[in-house]
Amino acid sequence: MSSLYSDPPFSRGGTLLADAAIDLDIDGNPIAGREIVGQVKAFRDINPYSGQVYSNRLVYCVAARFKPSNGAAGNLDQAGVLAARGTVYAFTLASPMAEFAAAATNANVAAGVATGVLDEYLTGTLRLNDIVWVVIKGPTSIKQTAVAINTGLAVEVSATAGSVMTVASGAKIGQQIAGANSTGAVQLTCVTLWGVNHSD
Repeated sequence: MSSLYSDPPFSRGGTLLADAAIDLDIDGNPIAGREIVGQVKAFRDINPYSGQVYSNRLVYCVAARFKPSNGAAGNLDQAGVLAARGTVYAFTLASPMAEFAAAATNANVAAGVATGVLDEYLTGTLRLNDIVWVVIKGPTSIKQTAVAINTGLAVEVSATAGSVMTVASGAKIGQQIAGANSTGAVQLTCVTLWGVNHSD
């Protein structure tokens, strides 16, 4: 099997740097993980903790650096991570497919900004400049608004940044594949992403 699939540098559910120090160069840029950022890897559609297999499809993820615009104050503690996982994020324009900062909006998608879903299995903390998996294509659990999504319908990023809803007038990013209608609540629902170009 190609190394594209067989050698992810860290597993889903965690970050590359975990509790390690995040050293900066003289220009204030992070040093650790430079050779990892931007790598796209394919994972089996399984729960990394329980081993439960959800489908025979591949989940494509990119290793991206967390760069919240408010710096150190943007660090996510465990409660923050639990609230953020499954959120649709926009990659930064300066470093597309390498850095992400803020939850995506429908306007981001309409403008062609690349987006992805923060690893739904992430636990622990997520620090400024750490590296985490962001799903860019394939099945993933994604945050929805408080309105139910019917089985099989296409979804778009909602006006509530970072979450999805049934397509109304925005750009489609994927299709609900939960196997049943979702309930009308803010929660995670299973969606297959169509990829960073979000073609119809």
